[in-house]
Amino acid sequence: MSAIASAEYSASMKDRRYERWRWTTFGVTWLIYASLYLTRKSFSVAKIAFEDDAEVTLTRDDYGDIDSFYLTTYMFGQFVFGPLGDRFGPRRVLLFGLSLSVVAAVAYGFSTSFLVMALLAVAQGVAQSTGWSNTTKVMSSWFSQRERGRIIGWWCTHYTVGAAVALPLAGYLMTRFGSPRPADEAGSAIIPYWPAAFWGAAAMVFIVLVIALFFLRERPEDLDLPSIEEYHQEQESVILEGDSSPDEPERSWKVIGEVLRVPAIWILGLAYFSIKLTRYAFYFWGPKYIYESLGADAQVSTIIAAAMPIGGVLGVIATGYISDYCFQSRRVPVTILSLLMTAGILLLGFSNIANYWVMAGFFFAVGMFLLGPDTLISATAAIDFGTKKGAGTAAGLINGVGSLGAILGGWLPGYITTEDDWSKLFYVFFVGILVSAVVLVPLWNARPHSVERD
Repeated sequence: MSAIASAEYSASMKDRRYERWRWTTFGVTWLIYASLYLTRKSFSVAKIAFEDDAEVTLTRDDYGDIDSFYLTTYMFGQFVFGPLGDRFGPRRVLLFGLSLSVVAAVAYGFSTSFLVMALLAVAQGVAQSTGWSNTTKVMSSWFSQRERGRIIGWWCTHYTVGAAVALPLAGYLMTRFGSPRPADEAGSAIIPYWPAAFWGAAAMVFIVLVIALFFLRERPEDLDLPSIEEYHQEQESVILEGDSSPDEPERSWKVIGEVLRVPAIWILGLAYFSIKLTRYAFYFWGPKYIYESLGADAQVSTIIAAAMPIGGVLGVIATGYISDYCFQSRRVPVTILSLLMTAGILLLGFSNIANYWVMAGFFFAVGMFLLGPDTLISATAAIDFGTKKGAGTAAGLINGVGSLGAILGGWLPGYITTEDDWSKLFYVFFVGILVSAVVLVPLWNARPHSVERD
């Protein structure tokens, strides 16, 4: 074999190995975050069945309080585990989070008191807060800016698919292991067995934990492969124009400090507040809203609620492609346009939806136009402006600020809604989404800075 042919052959082998690891990383991180949604959603679905268990004495207000404990912990965890992933590596943080999530979910199934469930909600909040920033951090090292919108769009189907599967799966398991209801009692024919919602999710997350232990790699350099910028012959992004990040080594506290000084990241976090408030209110209270509006049983309510993340699958993919091809990798224009569409769709919530198909279409449309902006802000733009060196911190900061809205989304419905009236909540959604769109206007033409590679 000639020297030239040998070199071409070696390059070809390197490319195949690089691509194999890129898509292995895509798949493993996708599974990690999708599986975390299984344990995240268990309590939301179990709410439907608690009233049939005499040992569980939680009130409607208690549901909101437990959700807020979880979300408060999740919010603080974002600020902690994002920087820790940048400083010490995302792999060990993710393995810790998956392990804790399994333990907390198993324990949930044995709990009946408010105090124990509140403590387990805190533990689950810690576990869940390791996921977003650190999976995003891993992806930032394997996929470059010019492909990021569409690749991250496909990748972010993890939380839409995870949520879409988690809700009906938990409802199915509760019904499958439930018991027949006495003929003289009102309600569905089956009394749901709520611990099954937690234990089934825990088993699946444990399987993903084992997969991650063997196949998760943080960056190409860990496998003696070139960086993604070298591989794609692309300029390297910098956090601030004229900053030290190109020369600063990986896992540096200085890089983390520079991320905190980027105005665009704080603007994205502020805009994310209302987006996450709306999404989490739908996720945490959607099954309950459907249950009370339509009088549907547990399984039907969760199936209809799953229409939102199913619509979100289309939304996150479409907005990713649009941002890459129509707006030259600018993420904000399509985000603003999608938010305006979401606000219009939310007006339907002021009416009394009494038809199963209309309700499913409503949830689908909200998911399609809301979850695209959610992904672009919290993942794609976070990587763009935080760069691969500070992606964990940027994603954690944006998601942390947004999680203040998620706390409100979990807590507020329990206090301003009744079984017959949810209109006040939809007023909050409508105003909040419009405010988020306005906040983003200064970033319409924003792109990250870059420098030429040596």
